[in-house]
Amino acid sequence: MAPLISPRSLAPSLSLFFLFLFSFAQDGRSLYLQHCADCHHERRIGKTAPPLIPEFLRKKSYKDLFEVIRKGIPATTMPAFRHLSKEQIDSIIAYITSPADEISYTVRDIERSHTKLKREPKNLSINNLKNLVVAVDKGAHRILLLEGTKVLDSFSFKNVHGGVKFSEDRFFVPARDGHVVVYSLTEGRPLYQVRACVYMRNIALSPKGVLIASCILPPKAVLLNTDLKPIKEIKLPARPGAVYELSSKGGFVLTFRDLPKVAFISEEGKVTYRDIDLALEDFFIDPFEKFIVGSSRTERKLSVYRLDTLEKVFEKEVAMPHLFSAGFWYSGGNFYFATRHIGSPLVSIWKLYDWELVKSVDTGSEGFFVRTSPAVPHLWIDNGDGIFTLLDKRTLRVEKIRITDSGVATHVEFTPDGRFAYLSVVGKESGLLIYNPLTLKPVGKVEAKYPAGKYNYVLKSRKFYPYLLGYEVFMNKCWGCHHQREEAFGPPFRWIAKNRTEAQIVSQMLNPEETSKLLGYRRNAMPRIPLTPEEVEALLAYIKELGNE
Repeated sequence: MAPLISPRSLAPSLSLFFLFLFSFAQDGRSLYLQHCADCHHERRIGKTAPPLIPEFLRKKSYKDLFEVIRKGIPATTMPAFRHLSKEQIDSIIAYITSPADEISYTVRDIERSHTKLKREPKNLSINNLKNLVVAVDKGAHRILLLEGTKVLDSFSFKNVHGGVKFSEDRFFVPARDGHVVVYSLTEGRPLYQVRACVYMRNIALSPKGVLIASCILPPKAVLLNTDLKPIKEIKLPARPGAVYELSSKGGFVLTFRDLPKVAFISEEGKVTYRDIDLALEDFFIDPFEKFIVGSSRTERKLSVYRLDTLEKVFEKEVAMPHLFSAGFWYSGGNFYFATRHIGSPLVSIWKLYDWELVKSVDTGSEGFFVRTSPAVPHLWIDNGDGIFTLLDKRTLRVEKIRITDSGVATHVEFTPDGRFAYLSVVGKESGLLIYNPLTLKPVGKVEAKYPAGKYNYVLKSRKFYPYLLGYEVFMNKCWGCHHQREEAFGPPFRWIAKNRTEAQIVSQMLNPEETSKLLGYRRNAMPRIPLTPEEVEALLAYIKELGNE
């Protein structure tokens, strides 16, 4: 039987329908310029309020947007527009959810956005900088500084996304809407704020103090100094996936969401593009900066490339791994990493450098992060509910710990000494919980409306990754004869750091019999212990850091 209505007969009606939508959005544009542009910018890219373009609004339903416009947001600068009719609000929603014109944001825009923040200095009284933790309270739009169970300071900043980065005396916080704020640990206050672009993926900080922002809108990378003044703008051929610094070599590595290339960017802004076989939306660089481990949404596989040549050395089909959240550790002569998988209850455990899938663990529910610290015996894995899955790093045995009965427990961060674990609880009893990760007992709570990411000064700095793993190698292979700071059967590692050259330390590890003679000892008491190049590098980093205390 022939259809009652043919597509051809609908063509005039469809044309009229789309014309109606266009005119509806156009009317919304005039209303937007009248009521919204002062805060959200004439080009919808945000000014004192967030951008109103589809990329920022995709998680908001029509009902959400209608309620915000009609009723406003309490305790913010977003007013209620109760005088607007339903039809007028609908037309504004149609306009702000329509595709934006080509978005530009120039170096001049960056310079104009640079702001010196006015706040009195504060004495933070930090006891041990390595244990400093920066926490984000999304609900209150504030950043917290903690040491142990004590809040040292807080300041306002919203839309945080992409991870805090630390220098020796400052830290940098990025926002999804392109803003970056820098806080001085010596002055105890935020110093400057800048907007690098409209929509940002993440930031990275080089050893020489060059900050890079990877921007999705418009697609570019922006180099800034530590006062957040722009140094250089680099236009990118596609949307970036993420950018990370190379702490041992300097410069940055950047991948693209939809382009099978890797960009190597120097601290001066020189860019070298190299082709690979996949567009890597998510990736990490191994702790010793020899490999890129990446994943692609289109291919559903984990791929490993040599960093220097981009030769692929390993590939395995798996559900989309969330590599940004991966945790690293060392045990029993092997380096490992573990990662969650997007949309899956599985956590996969892999050998680094041998590139082998060791085990998949079904946690029973979907989560996001896998975190640990060298002095902590477990991997802590969130489950998207009130329970954490704990995985023993030596035996890979699983146990569960209930954090809350009335909310979601997520995103844990530790101190390097293993004394404290900071967990976000979201729900009726929202707050930042502080646990002892050895006894698995709570030791404190910080009030927070919607706690999100936590970032430790050491655990979030790439330059410390070899040192952190070196501690675990030390405890596995050296602690029986050497202690860190006290005399044992052999000299303390701190003494070795101050009295031996790097070449002598490495030689002693690899060939103790001959090296002891060169150092003038009558006999050698140190056995020859088989060590991989990565174990040597980790131990050397650990010894050197003890000497820098």
